[in-house]
Amino acid sequence: MRDCRKRKSLGVGVATVVTIAIVALVAGLMLRPAAGPASESTADAVTLANETTATTGSATPSSSLASQLPVEVPALTGMDVEEAAMLLKAVGLAVTRAGTPAGEVTPGLVLDQSPEPGTRLAAGAVVTLTFADPEAVVSTATPRPAGPIVCIDPGHQGTGNPAPEPVGPGATQTKAKVSSGATGVTTGVPEHEVALAVSLKIKERLERYGVTVVMTRTTANVDISNAQRATLANDAGADLLLRVHADSSTNAGVRGISTLYPGGNDWVAPIAAESLRAAGLIQREMLASTGAQDRSLSERSDIAGFNWATVPSILVEVGFMSNPAEDKLLSDASYQDKIADGITRGVLEYLGVGGR
Repeated sequence: MRDCRKRKSLGVGVATVVTIAIVALVAGLMLRPAAGPASESTADAVTLANETTATTGSATPSSSLASQLPVEVPALTGMDVEEAAMLLKAVGLAVTRAGTPAGEVTPGLVLDQSPEPGTRLAAGAVVTLTFADPEAVVSTATPRPAGPIVCIDPGHQGTGNPAPEPVGPGATQTKAKVSSGATGVTTGVPEHEVALAVSLKIKERLERYGVTVVMTRTTANVDISNAQRATLANDAGADLLLRVHADSSTNAGVRGISTLYPGGNDWVAPIAAESLRAAGLIQREMLASTGAQDRSLSERSDIAGFNWATVPSILVEVGFMSNPAEDKLLSDASYQDKIADGITRGVLEYLGVGGR
């Protein structure tokens, strides 16, 4: 490894050597005959994009011979990052720099490159140089996935938790952390099982379209309060918090589907409009898919799972477990598929994801 301070003291001599080396490499590349397609050994997204551009023939030809020929990426690891950047520019490639903590390594030294040496790129393609940077810090944050994120919260859990929690940030009013939910009047199936079954079906469908799905639970054996569920969605940076529930009534004749959304207080004011938009789209698609009775949309200001959320949030009530006929449907896998299909279409439309 070379010491930066010693390099600087060499002055014009080093610069002259580097310049000669660059000129020689450029001359060699310009005289090299055009080769076949770029190496398939790299999966770098930028490289693939540039290879596509080079083969479509849609780009405007350049007057420079070097820009018309495939350029071979030189070996840069072990060089000074600035010298490596000069070399890349000289052969007709662009460069980005990514600093990483230097440790005991000479600052400015190139530790890695992407794509790898020998890869052929179109002129102007980007090569990333990872170099030792004493000012860089190690990030412990998990990078946000590309594309939309949906947090699905299957309602309730195996055992409810009646302990109180504030209904919203800083509130003195409290509600139970999480209730035990309804039970099927005919099937005896608990709501938390129906909610989880439907939620997993939605997850599978959304992931087919490249949506990242975060689940608040995948089992009944948890103890997660409603405020904590909202916080999980917040921390995930979700584009939508989708809460899945089933309804119940003292009137066994009541049936149908409804969608709740936050509104009516200062906590949810920043998310109210988007939540309402999502609720309307999802309610419409659920009804179209299931043929269930429309119990419309309902604004709620008293739900902790909404009031603690900082991302658009809705709660779907997919049917009444207190209605004998609807209770049986809610435990039927094919009817659950219809519910999941409708919700998925509504979510994709809300996210602006194609291919519904």
